[in-house]
Amino acid sequence: MIKKATMPTLRLNNGFDMPILGPGVWRINKGGMRDLIINVIKIGYRHFDCAGTFSTPLLLFLLWNSDHGHVIEACKNSLEKLQLEYLDLYLVHFPIASTHIGRVGTTGNTYDGDGVLDIDTTISLETTWHDMESLVFWFPWVGLVRRIGISNYDVFLTRDCLAFSKVKLAVNLIETHPYFQRDSLVRFSQKHGIYVTAHTPLGGAIANAKRFGSISCLDDPVLKDLTEKYKKSVVQIVLRWGIQRNTIVIPKTSSVERLKENFNVFDFKITEEDMEIIKGVDRKHRTNHPTKAWGLDPYA
Repeated sequence: MIKKATMPTLRLNNGFDMPILGPGVWRINKGGMRDLIINVIKIGYRHFDCAGTFSTPLLLFLLWNSDHGHVIEACKNSLEKLQLEYLDLYLVHFPIASTHIGRVGTTGNTYDGDGVLDIDTTISLETTWHDMESLVFWFPWVGLVRRIGISNYDVFLTRDCLAFSKVKLAVNLIETHPYFQRDSLVRFSQKHGIYVTAHTPLGGAIANAKRFGSISCLDDPVLKDLTEKYKKSVVQIVLRWGIQRNTIVIPKTSSVERLKENFNVFDFKITEEDMEIIKGVDRKHRTNHPTKAWGLDPYA
């Protein structure tokens, strides 16, 4: 039986501890969410990730693109869904504001006549960040969130946010896995006291291969060779690699057996030599790419 006490944490720059492993919930069927949450809590998970477009509000929430001009209202909307008084962590989901139409938390994306994401050029990232700062949980009787952060920001945008921030960002949520290691961004963030959370830490596997036509690192022969040495699955090797980089990993699955498998990564350690070997499989390959949905490449 897995001991819940084995879950390590990382201390954020506001003194709060953040579990280093959590379940991702993007594309999880809404009807199965209740059972999923019950199961993950029983297994020992205490870190839950979601976003304004996932329709699965939990303890960590993200501000969606179309709500950049409505930060406070969007946060309050999330809290109403959660039936909570505050959030532990609230992140800017993408460094891009799209046109807002309709109510907060329900808008999704808006597109122009050519099917391209309709970007709002009147709202700067600095304005959005200062609105985020107004939410911060300074004292037990003030504020809507305890800590704020960013998501899908590169080195340049992270640097800018550090320059104009009054409340220091705690987390940068990015895609990173053995095929997309992004060492420069990870090191830069950590150097400045920002913890990196890895969404898509397994490279999206079959789901992203179907959705984006990407290649999965789970099929890499180098990683497969390590399974025999450590008596662990490829998934466990990849998650352990991420944890040893001091990144927080949030793999997505609704399978109870896989949730248990993902949690069972704290009883072994990858050697420094093997960490260097894994470093060599990097392909700089992004697997989670919104270009197909948005009609433009936001990373161009």
